[in-house]
Amino acid sequence: MAIKARVRMVALFLLVLFLAPVVNLTRLQVLRSEELFSRPDNTRTLEDLSLRGSLLDRTGQPLAQSREGRRVYPLGPITGPLLGYMTGRLGSAGLEASLEARTAGYAVPRTPLQAWSLLARGERRGDDVVLTLDRDLQKVAWELLEGFRGAVLVLDIPTGEILAVASRPSFDPATLEADWDRLRVDPAAPLIERGTQGLYPPGSTFKILTMAGALADARTSADEVFACTGSMDAGNFILHDNAIHGQVRLEEALVVSCNVTFATLGQRLGVEGLRRWMDEFGLLDELPLVPNAAAARPVHSGAPSAAAEAGIGQADLLLSPLAMARVAAALARGGVDLESRLLRAQTRRGEETWRPAPPRARRVLPRAVAEEVGRAMTAAVARGTGRAAALSGVAVAGKTGTAENPHGAPHAWFVGYAPADKPEVAVAILLENAGGGGAHAAPLASHLLQEALSP
Repeated sequence: MAIKARVRMVALFLLVLFLAPVVNLTRLQVLRSEELFSRPDNTRTLEDLSLRGSLLDRTGQPLAQSREGRRVYPLGPITGPLLGYMTGRLGSAGLEASLEARTAGYAVPRTPLQAWSLLARGERRGDDVVLTLDRDLQKVAWELLEGFRGAVLVLDIPTGEILAVASRPSFDPATLEADWDRLRVDPAAPLIERGTQGLYPPGSTFKILTMAGALADARTSADEVFACTGSMDAGNFILHDNAIHGQVRLEEALVVSCNVTFATLGQRLGVEGLRRWMDEFGLLDELPLVPNAAAARPVHSGAPSAAAEAGIGQADLLLSPLAMARVAAALARGGVDLESRLLRAQTRRGEETWRPAPPRARRVLPRAVAEEVGRAMTAAVARGTGRAAALSGVAVAGKTGTAENPHGAPHAWFVGYAPADKPEVAVAILLENAGGGGAHAAPLASHLLQEALSP
């Protein structure tokens, strides 16, 4: 009996040894097959590259397509960080990786889901994805950034569609493999897409959100007069202003970008109040139709000065150019937010197979509050810090920003929309370490808005 028991134990042990790799292979090949197949470093996805669908702009012009077994990018570095890449040695990144499930074609399906997709689709070639980008406006945005590090983003106000998102420095996907060793260690980070993924202190551009939240929460009024002596006690240090503004009403405070006024409003709202208003504007949410977009980071600092600093867009507050463009667009719509989108449609042989539902309008502010902030932004461009963004014959609403950061010279910002009386487009411009927003970002905004509003 003892011998039989030992035989049974050995047999059971051998059975476990046999089943362990079988179970693991089943887990990998069935349960985790899609996860492993879609990994950016999985170069097996490139075996069917000739069957991969294209990425197109809003008019159907190609931005990424397959030719002779390789991926081609007609605009090169103009769309490099946004579209990403797909190569045999490096795998994929950016939109190319995020849209893999939509564009992938399969000569031979390797997972159950691929087999089902191939059966449902009825053909081996992947679908094309139509983006919301305007190819010509994308070129203009890219050219405006020459000589700068940063990002330019343009939003269509009626639809929430991203018309352009340019990022510099960049890379050319055509020479990526040859340039990889240099690009991956470049301190300027050319592989990073700055328009939707870059997070920066927003500086004074954030004052439009502080003003909106304070008005909506009845923490101030359009008639309130603030006394600016050029500095204030922020809690644990003295916060200095850019000038002594004296007695200044709320609208004029935005026109001259008075730090004392908006730091005071930040204190009244508090860190939690400012976070709540960021949440109301949707800045803390993921955006399913803008793959890879980074959510804003509200203040986490517990310093006594945090609320005052956050009121003027400092402290440890971080937002992307897309987030600030969304705030401007919501104000332009009279306090209504539309979810931003970069994906417009999916097509197969020219026929639509998918289109996202129309964006749901969501009121985040009373119309009267949005209009009050809009009037102040229009005045800021007409006679304040944003004068360089003005257009002949078209009223522009905007706000400049000069954001201090611990890594060098201040970042230059401009956010706004036009025409101020009948808004069509919102813009955000971020120039890393460029200095004053009024001197550097606002002039670019003028050129960008002119192009965006051209018939």
